Amino acid sequence: MLKKRYKQVTLHFCFLFSYLFISMQILADDGTINREFSLFVERVEKIQNTNVTDAFVLLDSYQTDIDELSVENQVKYYQVLSAIYIETSQFKLALNAASNGLRIAQSLTSPTILISELSYLRGFTKESLGDSQGAIENYLNGLEVAESLNDKKYITDGLINLGAIYYLTEQYEQSMVMLNDALSIANILDNAELKGSVNSELGILYSYMYQNEKALNFFQASYEQFIKAGMHLYALNSLQNIAVIHMDERRYEQAIPLLEELIKNAAKLSNNEILGGVYTRMAIAHVKKEKPDTETAYQYITLAEQYMEGAQQHNAPIHFTVEKAFVLEAMERYDEALESLRIAENLLAKNSQTKNTFYHYNLMYLQSEIYYKTEKYQQAYKKQSQFITRLFNDKHNINMEKVEELRLSYESKQADLKNKLLEQEQAVQVIQLNEMTYHEKNLQSLIVFVALVMLALAWFLLKMVQGQKNLLHVSQIDDLTGVINRRRLVELGENIFSTTEKEQQNFSVLMIDVDNFKVINDNFGHKKGDHVLKEIAGLANLIMRTNDCFGRFGGEEFICLLPKTSIEDAYEVAERLRLTFQNEIKINTVDEKVTVSIGISSYKRENSESFTQLIKDADIKMYQAKSEGKNRVCF
Repeated sequence: MLKKRYKQVTLHFCFLFSYLFISMQILADDGTINREFSLFVERVEKIQNTNVTDAFVLLDSYQTDIDELSVENQVKYYQVLSAIYIETSQFKLALNAASNGLRIAQSLTSPTILISELSYLRGFTKESLGDSQGAIENYLNGLEVAESLNDKKYITDGLINLGAIYYLTEQYEQSMVMLNDALSIANILDNAELKGSVNSELGILYSYMYQNEKALNFFQASYEQFIKAGMHLYALNSLQNIAVIHMDERRYEQAIPLLEELIKNAAKLSNNEILGGVYTRMAIAHVKKEKPDTETAYQYITLAEQYMEGAQQHNAPIHFTVEKAFVLEAMERYDEALESLRIAENLLAKNSQTKNTFYHYNLMYLQSEIYYKTEKYQQAYKKQSQFITRLFNDKHNINMEKVEELRLSYESKQADLKNKLLEQEQAVQVIQLNEMTYHEKNLQSLIVFVALVMLALAWFLLKMVQGQKNLLHVSQIDDLTGVINRRRLVELGENIFSTTEKEQQNFSVLMIDVDNFKVINDNFGHKKGDHVLKEIAGLANLIMRTNDCFGRFGGEEFICLLPKTSIEDAYEVAERLRLTFQNEIKINTVDEKVTVSIGISSYKRENSESFTQLIKDADIKMYQAKSEGKNRVCF
């Protein structure tokens, strides 16, 4: 009896020992699988920054059953998979991968930043497929998770995503706020990847607002930051954006080498839609350059069409068909061009969630041009009328004045931040110099060292004062004309307005715009245009009174601040300026004169709410002068 029981106990013990041993091996295997997966993912993500094709091949080689991974690693797998699908413009597959990852993430016991990342990826796929509202919802969900975890990097990513979708839906005011908030955090974190991303999106926003030179600066900054972060594929995207700005400014010869550089790196991109876009832009550049090459352009547009086949990004086919029509129109293949535009119209009609304002403009303009060249004047007139009607409606619907105020405010803040950072760096350097003196043991050496340090410090302080003066000068003076810039004009204007309100004095503002300035640039070149602006600044400085302020507001616009000046006296100043410019500045021959249109606003206690309001009123009057025939003063 005892022996039998002993045998049973021993047998049960053996079974238990075997079970525990096997379980421990399984757990050990699970731990090994998950550790190996983590290392594997690190390799994929590292390669992804430089060569998407290799990253995709490596991920595709993963053999382990996904269900054997921990829940968090399963979520991570779908996050990486979705990201690579996006890089290769396979947005539908990316959407499925991101949705699978978020579904599995629901079983996690606590929130993880992977949920935020997957929400952003899912939002981007919806954005790319044309579902703007769905994109915004996903971006907001991801941002909410990031904020709950207080993860600054992913908070910044969320702001960048929202900023991008807002400018795509022409909500420029919200976009400006989101992207500048993102830029502030990116600068604090000093994260090159984030700086690259936010500068890239700010560049696109500014290009949408027709601020191409500022957009170019942002794209160049994004290129440098992406290179610094080792994200070479993203740097190539910034390079393409730089090329686009050159094309918008008709600098086609500068754009072509950049596009050729992108084509050289085609194997690394592994993205047919991006390559299709590059070849399309190459075609347009060859059509519109100084000596058009329509044959080469047609070869590029044909190549682009092969890459664009099956494109999933909702705007890609629209962009291609409109640009193809430009090439065909240049080749005088008008029927084919109109057919391409008809396809673009159908695509735009289906794509109702996005306004696609710029595509509509290009489409109507090109249709009008083709109808005119084929002597279908009634249809040409109709298209031109539609174009003008849409242009005015869009201008009315978008509060560009508010966007401009925001832009000016943020640019002023960025300039102030640079000054503070400079002061902080100088303070740190002074502290470092002082700390060095405490490490000297020999008294004689210490005295000599202190003397040297003091001399160096004196020199440094001298240079710092000189540097601050130079910085102050640069931050207040327009590089081209030498007169005060927009930022300084606003500062002085606010001060004068404040004094005017307190003392109930007169205060008038002149808004001056050079007539037909685009024609001057187009016909005589940008150097001549720059020369005209310099002459205007020089003559105005000779005419201005001691207390008056004359500066460049931007482009071909100037502002004159006239403190203690009634509207009648301001009119005399404006007329003197107008006649001086007309009589003194010549473009090329005696007949080619430079004229300006001037609007005047004056402080009125009952109507003038702010200095900004005075600028707006002067701007309105300036446009009235334009509409009444130019070369005149209105108030």
